[in-house]
Amino acid sequence: MSSSSVRVSSSQSGFLAGLDDIVRSFASPSLWITLGWYDFTLRYRRTYLGPLWEILVVGVWIAGLGLLFGRLLGAGEDYLVYLSVGVILWSYVSSTLTTGAGVFVSNARAISSINNPLFTYVLRNGVEHWAKMAVHSLILIGVLVVSEVQMGWNTLLAVPGLLLLFLGALLAVPLLGFAGARYRDLTHMIRAGMRFLFFATPVFWYVDGLGDRDFLGLVNPFTHYLELVRAPLTGETASMLSWAVVLAIDAACLVLLAATYSSLRRRLAIWIG
Repeated sequence: MSSSSVRVSSSQSGFLAGLDDIVRSFASPSLWITLGWYDFTLRYRRTYLGPLWEILVVGVWIAGLGLLFGRLLGAGEDYLVYLSVGVILWSYVSSTLTTGAGVFVSNARAISSINNPLFTYVLRNGVEHWAKMAVHSLILIGVLVVSEVQMGWNTLLAVPGLLLLFLGALLAVPLLGFAGARYRDLTHMIRAGMRFLFFATPVFWYVDGLGDRDFLGLVNPFTHYLELVRAPLTGETASMLSWAVVLAIDAACLVLLAATYSSLRRRLAIWIG
């Protein structure tokens, strides 16, 4: 496959070319929603339960962790909510970043033969994992219904926290995708790293349970993304530190993507060839 076979659909150059690519991708939602939904449903084709398998698998995971660590940690009545949010968000982050590193490689044939904006495939990846998270969220809704956690106006702060999580992932995926196209080992490295980070991130344990070593949890950026969504759902308020860290990371990813998207986009032809 020669580099000339990869179609770059823009008449602009430099920064404007990258911006044009992203804008035109968002302007065709029917395309990336259809493709992403197809990817989500494909794995359940000819199964009896279909996407309900997602609820079963994650539900068993949450129940097992809850029974084990709830007692070990001496957790309160809100622990099941705390755990459910942590597991569901971590599942989204882990799967999005892992598949994101291979987003352009997995779509190499389409990129080479169809004149679509490149960011379309980033959004396609996003739709697949948004759909999966929506199914997982049914578990959280059930947990919230049976829990005794008090809900109030503060609970609505989980919405902007979730949007910032989605934004951060959406900005990180193309950066990882370009790097993964150039260095094919990256996907495997991320998969291995995410398994370690699951235990290094307060998905099922409390940061304040570390005592004088709580800084080990606070230096983990994933801690703050989880905090913005989970704290309001457990009747608490996320710290200003978490808001500052998340906003800073999202801003840094945005600047980095804006600075590199056009040049990396032109080199992609060589890397997936």
